[in-house]
Amino acid sequence: DDDPQTNLDNMLRDVETNLSEQEPVSAKASFKSLVKSLSVGDEREFRVLNSMASGNNYETITATLKYQTEFFELYVDNRNASALTDGDIEGLAKNFADIVPVENEIFGGPSDVNGDSRFAVLFTQAVNELGASQGGIVTGFFYAVDLFEASKYPSSNEMEIYYTFVPDPSGEHGLAISKSFALSNIYPGVLPHEYQHMINFNQHYFLNGGVSEEAWLNESLSHLAEDFYTLGADGKLAGYGLENPSRVASYLADMPNICFTCGSSLSQRGGAYLFLKYLTEQASLGNLPGVESGGEFLNRLVDTDLRGVENIISAAIGEGAELTEFKDLLGLFSLAVYLSNTGLAEDNRFEFSGISLRGVANDNRGTVLNGPAIQVIESLPFVESIVGNSATLIQISSAVIEENGGIFSFLTSNNSNLGGYLIK
Repeated sequence: DDDPQTNLDNMLRDVETNLSEQEPVSAKASFKSLVKSLSVGDEREFRVLNSMASGNNYETITATLKYQTEFFELYVDNRNASALTDGDIEGLAKNFADIVPVENEIFGGPSDVNGDSRFAVLFTQAVNELGASQGGIVTGFFYAVDLFEASKYPSSNEMEIYYTFVPDPSGEHGLAISKSFALSNIYPGVLPHEYQHMINFNQHYFLNGGVSEEAWLNESLSHLAEDFYTLGADGKLAGYGLENPSRVASYLADMPNICFTCGSSLSQRGGAYLFLKYLTEQASLGNLPGVESGGEFLNRLVDTDLRGVENIISAAIGEGAELTEFKDLLGLFSLAVYLSNTGLAEDNRFEFSGISLRGVANDNRGTVLNGPAIQVIESLPFVESIVGNSATLIQISSAVIEENGGIFSFLTSNNSNLGGYLIK
């Protein structure tokens, strides 16, 4: 769980939270002219973060513009020209081009600090090397300082841009990543994932005058954006991004010990993503009092200055909701995790429709989801501890209760905001 991607994301979100100004870079006429004059095949230089020790350490690389649409541009580091063919880039671009308007409609749009009406994506080995510096993999990142003057932030490119890795089958720049797996699994998720971070920053920081969203909710929104490829005409997410089931499996295996609002490790992301997916589905079913659709729910989470748990409660329940009501949302979610795909409940509040929590996931990884871990109690008394904003599932037989005189009592520590359900 302590992986380079999480460490990098945490560092970048910390920088965003502590930015000292609200004004982005002004769109300089000379810079606008430079960007708008670029055509496919043209080269330009970029500053790319090359250390997790400081947000100011960067290297300058030269990249070639490989693909351009009305919304975005795709660049490839000249050192990695052979890593992806023009056909590879075109395939990724065409798929992503279908998702960009969806993200814009649901989340709102990104900023446009350089006035070119586009954002850029840079494929570069510098991202591979960032992961290798900590013994793992970084697949991509958005860095908000790119939206501010380079005179204040030397690593800034003064434009909307985010960065992703290049396939590296031989492991020359870090851990080996085959091109086939990159194209099938990672890139389709990374592109909408990092774009959500870009939009989220603009909506929270520039438009609503707040600070960057808390890391756990920011990441879960990005992971949910990976599901947008499955969005149906009815506005519902029919499936999941291919990299999400493995994170969910990690969460389900250790639910009582994972506070998914407390950080953004892989297992915490799995829990936060699944929780957000549940609430989005419930909003689409009309089961959340604060919103009428899943799209409205997600929009309210991004177009706001609220953060974290307070943001969730306000979007799901409505303005004026108490923080203690998060417990109720968590309880219903936990019931759905337990009951979904079991045939034990007919109530649509207790079923996931866009992911099966029991069975083999279609994720090219062979991930098997076995439902949540359940503790079987063999004798009483039994003492259990759980971390905040989490849930535990306990199974106890009538025979064990009878051995205790036919009485089952449940005691909690003082001042605990706990809830529970009894299923028999």
